[in-house]
Amino acid sequence: MEVKEPRIIDLTYTIKSDMLVYPGMERPVFQWVGKVNSEGYNLTKVSMVVHTGTHVDAPKHFLDDVPCIDEVSLNRLFGKAKLYRYIKKLKGQIITVDNILSSGFQLEEDTIFIMETGIEKFMETKLYNEIFPIPSVELIKWLINKKIKAYMTDATAVDPITIKDSPNHHLLLRAGIPIVE
Repeated sequence: MEVKEPRIIDLTYTIKSDMLVYPGMERPVFQWVGKVNSEGYNLTKVSMVVHTGTHVDAPKHFLDDVPCIDEVSLNRLFGKAKLYRYIKKLKGQIITVDNILSSGFQLEEDTIFIMETGIEKFMETKLYNEIFPIPSVELIKWLINKKIKAYMTDATAVDPITIKDSPNHHLLLRAGIPIVE
């Protein structure tokens, strides 16, 4: 069997001043600090909330007695990954362990789990923050037991934006599993 050379796949959304952001958050602001024609160099200042666009949730985002983001090894975000593609019509539903297993999906330890919901079709619309499906608490516990390296998703969050206690965030971050949203 031929071994393919590893490759890095960039999953990030482009940061723009008019991009859709999490409800209640400010949009990014770009400001020229220097221009070649006057200062001799181009330099831009960017001001934004760290949860803008694609980001890694810091463990301290929801918990106090855990590492800061600079203490999370980048090795957790690189490596073998397994993509689960959710194919049902999006309406904010809950994705269960049954949904995953009935599709024939298999997951090995130390693998990055990627949940592709298809929500990117609604990027830059109000629906993007409203109809994304979320994993059930049982699915999150199943993934933790599988010892995943990281949880990545194209969705706004791993919990509905209307729920303030964020159980999925708490479970993953308490287990030391980085969340990329």
